[in-house]
Amino acid sequence: MHLPIDAVVAVTYACDSRCNMCNIWKLPPGKQMPSASYSFLPGTLNDVNVTGGEPFLREDIVDLVRSIYENAGKPRIVISTNGYQNRRIACAAPELMKIGRRVGIAVSLDGIGEVHDRIRGVEGGFKKVLETLTQLKKIGYKNVRVAFTAQRENVKHLGAVYDLSRQFGFQFTTAVVQNSEFYFCTSENQQVDPEDLERELKYVMRKELLSLSPKRWLRAYFYSGVLMYNNAGERALGCRAGRDSVFVDPEGNVYPCLTLEKKMGNINESSLEEIWGSEEADRVRKQVDNCRLPCWMICTARASMKRSPMQPVFWILKNWMRIFSGLGI
Repeated sequence: MHLPIDAVVAVTYACDSRCNMCNIWKLPPGKQMPSASYSFLPGTLNDVNVTGGEPFLREDIVDLVRSIYENAGKPRIVISTNGYQNRRIACAAPELMKIGRRVGIAVSLDGIGEVHDRIRGVEGGFKKVLETLTQLKKIGYKNVRVAFTAQRENVKHLGAVYDLSRQFGFQFTTAVVQNSEFYFCTSENQQVDPEDLERELKYVMRKELLSLSPKRWLRAYFYSGVLMYNNAGERALGCRAGRDSVFVDPEGNVYPCLTLEKKMGNINESSLEEIWGSEEADRVRKQVDNCRLPCWMICTARASMKRSPMQPVFWILKNWMRIFSGLGI
């Protein structure tokens, strides 16, 4: 039995956004585990996404991240934030930098100006995000990315947000809206216009492939999977949820992923090692194998890409040849 290599950890359901594609903000905050409890994560992890709700609403966010980093073998950690808690982020950032360069911050930006504000349901939200990005740039925080969630209303802003992220010198990530009745708490997100998404994503993919960063090349491959998922409702690679990846909610409930509401156990009652090797976990894995809720998010796609490295490599080589021969992606 091998333990997961990728984890999404929701540390709170408290949220100060009112996003139209996610109803977490409607949930009661519920219980939250103390920062010391996050020592349960195994040393096998390569990547951890600390999310919410809004993680920076937790006053102990620095201690929580430090607990994960030190106890889980110093994995890459990304804290996903809406960027509205300017002062808290500005205060926490220098301390997060001291933990290690592998601790990053992903700031959500879903459009330019009023488009972002409408989607996030917060007046002046775009301005707050720019202030946060400017603060992070000013203090020299290198491990920052701008995260864009494409939907029908904002897809034509995808390329512009990408360009803005590059102007700051930050990384860029994107996916399309997806449904989860127990995490995003919605099943109403609809397919993004395929032509609009393809035009915008191919612009980004070409820029990423022409960079000198293997990480950005792999992101371009991931975006090809975003197109496949949006257009056909299929995954580019098989799903390893419940085997290579795990989702843990603020109360310590363990699930295979963000979309399949099949509880494997609770880390306040059993260790993750015990949960991972349990009969209940095996039962859930069989349900993952027969899952009819296709998704394509980095939290599960990343592990699948690591298990099948030649498929991304061949895709990258093929599209380099197409670009340099003038055919485009």
